[in-house]
Amino acid sequence: MRNAPRAETAMCHGAWVKRAHALLAAASLALAGAAGAQTVKLPADAVDGFHAALKRKDTGGALSYLDRSLVVFEFGVTDPTVEAYALSHLPGDIDMAAVSDWTLQARRVGGSGNERWVLSTYHVTGKLPDGKPIDQVMQETAIVRRAGDSFRIVHFHWSSDKAWAQPPRAAAP
Repeated sequence: MRNAPRAETAMCHGAWVKRAHALLAAASLALAGAAGAQTVKLPADAVDGFHAALKRKDTGGALSYLDRSLVVFEFGVTDPTVEAYALSHLPGDIDMAAVSDWTLQARRVGGSGNERWVLSTYHVTGKLPDGKPIDQVMQETAIVRRAGDSFRIVHFHWSSDKAWAQPPRAAAP
């Protein structure tokens, strides 16, 4: 048997890592359902609980505040399902929360019945692992839905006042 070329080995390793991440995310989603037994009586408490779980690096806890029908708009990119968010942006959001402090500047809550919205503005400060300082304003829209006697987040939309925080855009044709 011949040795596999390095690129093939790297691709096999990369596929294994992706599969492992998918399995971990699926397990986290399953655990989130069990951990979701906590009751969130107020819409803003779902948002604050989510942020607190991110800060603690608690993936299962963060997922427990999210509804299965979650859709995330994050800096021009869409995560159309809670699974897509768990596999793509959630790890980075946890990393960012760990190195930053989000100070609530303003909040409005509205809606009625089972559908509510929470609009928040945060001043985010901290330091990235490469030493670059974080000092930005983040705007967040959260839509929450009552599920039984608790609220769960069905939509997040984040944006920032800093151009460097935005993902690169493709050149216009």
